[in-house]
Amino acid sequence: MAPPFNPDVLRERFAELTAQRDAILAQSVPLRETRDAAIAAARAERVTADTAILAIEAPLFDIDQERALITRALNGQTSASSIAPNRRV
Repeated sequence: MAPPFNPDVLRERFAELTAQRDAILAQSVPLRETRDAAIAAARAERVTADTAILAIEAPLFDIDQERALITRALNGQTSASSIAPNRRV
């Protein structure tokens, strides 16, 4: 049988639950702050790395375009080993 509705009992239980909640948060909040700081640092490092990679790889587009043009001109025969040894080009 459920206890009867009693405002004093409900207030006491509310206070108990609040204390339990506060105790749990006292343990988890510092861990959350540490985790969030690590994530923020990793994101900042990623942005720095992304910027450096984009700068380094910027010439790749033109290189790949020219390579594709050469590949089409040679009908895909782009390596020296793809040419017969006795064949004159």
